[in-house]
Amino acid sequence: MNGRWIKGLMAISALSGFIWLGGLGWTLQDYFAGAVDTPAAPAPVEEETAPPIPDDGKFRVVALGDSLTRGAGDPDGKGYVGYMTDELKTKAADQDVLVNNYGFDGMRTPELTSSLAKPAVRAELKAADVIVVSIGGNDLFRSGETLGNLDPGYIATIQEAYLNDLDGVLKELRTLNASAELFLIGLYNPFIARENAETTTKIVRDWNYRAAETAADYPDTVLVPTLDLFQLKIQDYLALDQFHPNAEGYKLIGERVASLITWEEESE
Repeated sequence: MNGRWIKGLMAISALSGFIWLGGLGWTLQDYFAGAVDTPAAPAPVEEETAPPIPDDGKFRVVALGDSLTRGAGDPDGKGYVGYMTDELKTKAADQDVLVNNYGFDGMRTPELTSSLAKPAVRAELKAADVIVVSIGGNDLFRSGETLGNLDPGYIATIQEAYLNDLDGVLKELRTLNASAELFLIGLYNPFIARENAETTTKIVRDWNYRAAETAADYPDTVLVPTLDLFQLKIQDYLALDQFHPNAEGYKLIGERVASLITWEEESE
């Protein structure tokens, strides 16, 4: 009885071995023959594009950036872009001024970077005569979070991240449009009337200086200072939220930007 049981067990083991070897052989054959099923490579995605904007003789301005570009705090919603446009239209009595405003509340440089991939935005940027950008206030102040941590090491860390992103933004803008005048709106200090005003003003001043250095690496690209506009009469130029400019504050910024734009009158 025991002998039969042992012989049967040996037979089953031998049969299992042959099955295992057969399966291994098929696997190796498929592997070396390149017959193993592999996920198909994804088809290349074609870059979405928008049709180019024809040269229609209009003076085109593209505004990018955060809530300052959108005009938050201004009861009329004009912001510096609106007052800048008013000044340009005064200069250009015989030429249409077309402004495309892509400002969004709370925007930081990573979001601005992403927005530059949108086909419609890219098409407008390629056709622009002037590009204005306000970005950095949210990167620095972070909805007031930074006021609780003014440690120089922390400030340096977020500043370096901002400058790296800013350099990428400016590089992309210059790749899209090498000839437009490009203006980066400098930061003012909305907290100058509060404690630690000396510290926060020093931080803002250094932030602007480093941003201006980054802008200077690109042709026809300048930082427009605003710190001095708000320094002495900050309460006269802030909105009720004590962060954004009010109408008068935006008007100061818009007029300064407009004064820097090179305007060439069309020949008769």
